[in-house]
Amino acid sequence: MRKALLMSMLIPALALAAEGEALKQGIMYLGASLAIGLAAFGAGIGMGYLLKGTQEGMARNPTVGGRLQTTMFIGLAFLETLALYGLLVAIIILFVK
Repeated sequence: MRKALLMSMLIPALALAAEGEALKQGIMYLGASLAIGLAAFGAGIGMGYLLKGTQEGMARNPTVGGRLQTTMFIGLAFLETLALYGLLVAIIILFVK
């Protein structure tokens, strides 16, 4: 995990220090794809755990289903925001020079 995090921070730095324009652009594409890929992967896992917990809670106590569902939707909105932050980082890597 630490290695993947280190690589995701190191790749944009390597792109700025690269000699050739093609190498620089390739590393920028790689960094952008890792940024959005890891963000989507993490958000997807988080959403799965959130939905699993909500369904188990509703199965154990159906009377609190409405409150659990409301909390679930708020949590899903926060998790989707995290994925959008990954997209924002990818766009910044690609278009800001």
